[in-house]
Amino acid sequence: MGKFLLTVGILITLMSCGKDIDQFIPRSIQEPSGDISRLMDRLQTDIAGDVTTYISCPCSGDTAIFAGNDLLLVIPRDFVDLNEYPCTNGYFDMTITICDSKGDILISGIPTISESKLLESRIEFDLDVRDGDTPVKLAHGKQIRVLVQDPDPRERMELFYGAGEEWVQADGNPNTWDNVMASEWVITQDSQDIIGFGYECFSDSLDWINVDVFTTTPSDELTAVCIELPEEFTNKNTTVFMVFDDYRSVLTMRGDAETMQFCEPYGATPVGYRVTFVVLSEMGDDCYMFATQSSTITKGHFEQIAPWKTPYEEIRNYVTAL
Repeated sequence: MGKFLLTVGILITLMSCGKDIDQFIPRSIQEPSGDISRLMDRLQTDIAGDVTTYISCPCSGDTAIFAGNDLLLVIPRDFVDLNEYPCTNGYFDMTITICDSKGDILISGIPTISESKLLESRIEFDLDVRDGDTPVKLAHGKQIRVLVQDPDPRERMELFYGAGEEWVQADGNPNTWDNVMASEWVITQDSQDIIGFGYECFSDSLDWINVDVFTTTPSDELTAVCIELPEEFTNKNTTVFMVFDDYRSVLTMRGDAETMQFCEPYGATPVGYRVTFVVLSEMGDDCYMFATQSSTITKGHFEQIAPWKTPYEEIRNYVTAL
């Protein structure tokens, strides 16, 4: 009876979402309209302006770029093969998008996971370099020096590259963690010295780059986690995230068409961790559903959540503040 009343409440809310859902029709006849990708694209567009830096980089390189959020990039001389990319504008267009908060990570599309193991992120960023409209690659043997200010650096930090929906270790070796060092540096730029301390590493990739550490939870203390929503919420119009309260870690809950649940697909969630489940849904033009629910993870964790109609601005403000 409780679940029936919950479903009735959701249906009443859905019917208030404008002309696209002006009358509830059971999903067996017609699914509610909606496309979660439109909401995620809107959030990415709105929030990216707060975390993105646009820079004109000299054709020859040999420059240091302070990108904000404690990130300094040192571009080596001749970092691009000018025979392949002639630098037609007299400079390369460089766009740096930094994910330095859990909200940034949530909308980036890459959860903090590698080899089905949970990561805690220090900083992740997308480095896009173009010759006009053409994306460029680093010249053979060239690397970008990545410096991240941190007064209290942690051990076992590693360099990762974005690959689809997860991160891969830059050195390809699961048994080492020696490609990120803790050091002090002095960079001279425009006759001024930039002094810093924190993480130092070298990237031979232009794309998504991440400085992370694996969490060290024994396998018998990890569990699968699943969330059940009212049946109108599908993997077409809804996405669910698990945000870790005490760590810079975010996992995407994957929709399962058979069970009609959203589950963490890796079984990588540590028991006892405090998390917040975040549900985002688009049910039609300017009709958004939203929910958050805090919990402490237990073995075989399962919860039911009922989203509510929420203005876009409220959703955006929540994600920005994470």
